[in-house]
Amino acid sequence: MANTNTNFQPTDTIQLPYVAAPGTEILMDEEGNGTLKNRLHELQHAKTGDGHIILVPQPSLTDPNDPLRWSVFKKWAVLLNGIAYAFNSAITGPMMAGGMIQLAEHFRVSLAYMSYANGATLVCQGMGNIFWMPLAIKYGRRPVYLASNILMGVACVWLAICAEKTYTPFIIGRAFLGLFEAPIEAIVPSTVTDIFYLHERGEKISLYGLGVLGGNEIGPLISAYIIQTLSVRWAFFVVAIAIFINQITLIFTMPETKYTKPRPQVLTIEDNTRKWVPTLEQNDISKPESEHFEDSTAVPKHTVSNSVPEQSYLNSLKFCSGTDHSVSLLKTFLRPIILMAYPTVLWSSLIYGASLGWNVILGATVAQLFAPPPYNFASGAQGLIFISPFIGSLVGTYLCGRLGDHIANHFTRNNHGIREPEMRLPTCIIAVVLVFSGALVSGLTYHAKTHWAGPIVGFGILSAGAQMA
Repeated sequence: MANTNTNFQPTDTIQLPYVAAPGTEILMDEEGNGTLKNRLHELQHAKTGDGHIILVPQPSLTDPNDPLRWSVFKKWAVLLNGIAYAFNSAITGPMMAGGMIQLAEHFRVSLAYMSYANGATLVCQGMGNIFWMPLAIKYGRRPVYLASNILMGVACVWLAICAEKTYTPFIIGRAFLGLFEAPIEAIVPSTVTDIFYLHERGEKISLYGLGVLGGNEIGPLISAYIIQTLSVRWAFFVVAIAIFINQITLIFTMPETKYTKPRPQVLTIEDNTRKWVPTLEQNDISKPESEHFEDSTAVPKHTVSNSVPEQSYLNSLKFCSGTDHSVSLLKTFLRPIILMAYPTVLWSSLIYGASLGWNVILGATVAQLFAPPPYNFASGAQGLIFISPFIGSLVGTYLCGRLGDHIANHFTRNNHGIREPEMRLPTCIIAVVLVFSGALVSGLTYHAKTHWAGPIVGFGILSAGAQMA
């Protein structure tokens, strides 16, 4: 690493060369001398790699309870808990794929009418985050994880009972299931942001994406054989058991990750200057989360200390660790509606929805597509179809994770260490090609009634691109 210089005065200022857009961060320092470069060298850096990656955000220098300062083991335990939570939730959506015909015959309704049960889950899941995420912002992530997960397990037990009753309570149960599992779409990425640095998040988000799409693909595969061997009822019971097991791990190994205390901040001064602020704890913690700061507090690394007592394990098991009084629930509820007025947010939401939507459509229609001639697939064979999308998801996980990080880091180095959100867009070119090719192959081969390998290989290519999106 370059030489460091700790002789800065708090009155030092540097002219801002530009006004940064939201999401722009100084991620890497450069070799050489100069006031700004020396100050960047004084920031806390990643201990791996070439030593030039700056930790974004900068972790607290005095508080060992800052999730960014947790051990690698603890961070991975939290992440795997979140992925298991998302995986179990994702299973519940398309798990009926192998039992649609049996359920339609039992309830004496058409397959099209039976697909409304999937629709009820999806609609409520899409709307549910408007309710859940403001609570996660106000009261923390842990209460939402615990409450939504236990309710999800109860809903699966309800569905297991109703699967042998009548259609109306069954579809009502599916609607509530969608409401209870809604947080998986946002709370796990929020947890990743809470505990990992910017340069680590690409790979972690791709693993979360694998958990969601993997659940969508492995779920129908497993449930199809459970349905074929036992019954639809037992498919829901097995998922409920998995959810209750995950509830135990969430209780004991999923501490609160939301952190509201001060950290080294990036400060933008209105008169187009940057000031170096050497005292971390003087930063104002009441600043809104949406505010962007451009220069980072350059505190020498040797000042790191634990002046705040570390939280005990028993205290970490509290259902709710505290309330963020700076957050207005009403404003947080309204925030998604306001954000949808931004074209970039609306476009990103549509792309994300489309990338996941095809998998849901496949789960809802696989019986109608492959049960009739010329394929004549039984429930177990219908489940095996999802092996191809799962393999595609594994490929997509690598492409949007490690490969995506390498591409973004390459552009960051060429941009003098400044990371722009657009530097991940080149990876999306690969996703567009894969999604288009997969949709084309699967659609044309199924329309032509080719060998079953044609559409199924197309599903795998499509899934790889969807995972990247």
